[in-house]
Amino acid sequence: MILDRLEVDQLRTLNRLALELSPGVNLVTGPNGAGKTTTLEAVHLLIRGRSFRRGGLESQIQHGADHTAVRGRLQAGANTIRLDFLKRRGDPHELQRDRRRVERVSEVAELVPLQTLLPDLTELIAGAPAERRKWLDLGLFYEDADSLRAMAHFRHVLRQRNAALRTRQHQQLDAWDFELAASAEALTALRQQSFERMLPSIEVCAERLCPEFKTALTFFPGHRGQSYAAELANQRQKDIQLRMTHSGPHRADILARISVKNGSNRTGLSVSTLASQGQARALAAALKLAQVRYFKSQGKPTLLLVDDLGTEWDESHCNNFMKLVSDLNVQVLASVVDAHILPKKWQNTYTEFKLKQGALVASAT
Repeated sequence: MILDRLEVDQLRTLNRLALELSPGVNLVTGPNGAGKTTTLEAVHLLIRGRSFRRGGLESQIQHGADHTAVRGRLQAGANTIRLDFLKRRGDPHELQRDRRRVERVSEVAELVPLQTLLPDLTELIAGAPAERRKWLDLGLFYEDADSLRAMAHFRHVLRQRNAALRTRQHQQLDAWDFELAASAEALTALRQQSFERMLPSIEVCAERLCPEFKTALTFFPGHRGQSYAAELANQRQKDIQLRMTHSGPHRADILARISVKNGSNRTGLSVSTLASQGQARALAAALKLAQVRYFKSQGKPTLLLVDDLGTEWDESHCNNFMKLVSDLNVQVLASVVDAHILPKKWQNTYTEFKLKQGALVASAT
């Protein structure tokens, strides 16, 4: 589905904003503090029910206002869905779909895959494993929303086992180990299958965005060996000493190694060792766009949010990125200080919304 209209009231620096979005690339431009990132944040609130920024929802309400609201319209052919996000001071936030209150955020999130490329994008490649698990589980959710149950069940059993370890109720461990092993194996199988299905798209996007490297990615389930049940048994004494479960799907990761093409002495190294900041960012973007590519092949076009488009990239990498996004033919909402920093061949191929001090001053295609 396409987000063809966005309305924002009293969100941070934005007072009143209404945008008619195109199905292609939409740029929000303007000086620092104009409200560009907040416009992207509004979309995230509308579809995910939370911000991608730190801080509670209360802090997003404009100073002096008693509430903030975001409204949007999703459209696919003749099918139209209205979405509403409302947060009043002192009250829980509320999501609505066609004016009906939504109890589970997944009811809205599953309507359109939402992918974000933010200034901390390199953390996906060079940061903690939790970032890569989030990426993997996002792909899994949009493939099969029922996978949420597998994730939630594993987290529940893991909490119970860890509680038994902390309180030294070791007599309960046999029962919890049985439950945890079964839950972990189910979740690991789902993740493994999802990763393998996306791997061809990852390889295509990595080659397009960072052609100077050969990239190899593997899925690590969070434990060594074939059987997680055997791992739990072998590591029980260590877990008792640590008072926590130290291996399992909560430690899963995507392991990335890169090689310089035609570089016989620099092969199979970690990204942090070999890649520049811009190259690491390009590889991280390849993972994100690989999901976009895969989702589209499954008939689920993605809405792509890009903050500070083109930062930390030279013209070559920026050109590669814009070409791949153009070929994917998905809807994009991106912020950039000045559209003229984009490669010349991509200028005038987008709809531009110019902001100044939280207000729309111009819109042009």
